[in-house]
Amino acid sequence: MQWTVTMIVLAMGVSLSADRVKMRSGKVIEGMFMGADSKSVRILLDDGQVSEVPLSDALAVEFSARKPAPPPPPPAPKPAPKPAPAAAAAPAAAAAPPPAPKPAPAKVVTVPSGTVINVRLTQGIDVDSSQAGMTFKGVVDDPVSVNGAIVIPRGASAILQAAKVEQSGKMKGSDKITLKLNAVSFGGMVHEVATTYVETKGKGEGKKTGRKVGGGAGLGAIVGGIAGGGEGAAIGAAIGGVTGAAVAAGGEEHLQLPAETRLQFQLTAAVSIRS
Repeated sequence: MQWTVTMIVLAMGVSLSADRVKMRSGKVIEGMFMGADSKSVRILLDDGQVSEVPLSDALAVEFSARKPAPPPPPPAPKPAPKPAPAAAAAPAAAAAPPPAPKPAPAKVVTVPSGTVINVRLTQGIDVDSSQAGMTFKGVVDDPVSVNGAIVIPRGASAILQAAKVEQSGKMKGSDKITLKLNAVSFGGMVHEVATTYVETKGKGEGKKTGRKVGGGAGLGAIVGGIAGGGEGAAIGAAIGGVTGAAVAAGGEEHLQLPAETRLQFQLTAAVSIRS
């Protein structure tokens, strides 16, 4: 009796479920052990009722082996928090501006060697006060085209340079100046060029002077007519009186090229123009 009570008490201290309770009468009660105290053992029957067996009537409690309870499933991952709704005006303010369109690649046109560039002086040139290396200003007087498209517009700035200067007072002969076109500029870009030389001579003292001009008007006609054409000669003749006046006043010729004089240059090397 003492052993049976001890066994039942031990059963009370574990969290196992009873399978069978053997009675002293030989009866066996099967169910689920619910608990026990010093008076009775409680068994959960299959029909759901709880049977209380007096401890004095119980002989033994047998527990069947049980599989350990499976571990609980891992918790489901928490969904990512939804972003807080932006204010009504926020989307318009936060919207990224569309990317700026890429600039079109610069078009390069090659002006071939031999192309003629007519230049009109915008400042006068006095040979007596000029030296080799000095630069003078002008403008392109006629547009330059390639394949029917204008690549150098009329009115583009032109920079001329004195390649050689000779004054009649320093050597026997006449005043002479040799000019070349150094660069043209337009659209914020400067294009250096290589051209032929244009030489202009005044009337010398001797009869052996290379290119003699028989008067102020004739000199103006040659200076203006370098462009090749009656119109250039007419412009030169109109300014010839000014050059002739300079000759008459000094007793000897001092060559001057007044503003508006047309000069014609020819490219000696091709030049690339970016548009």
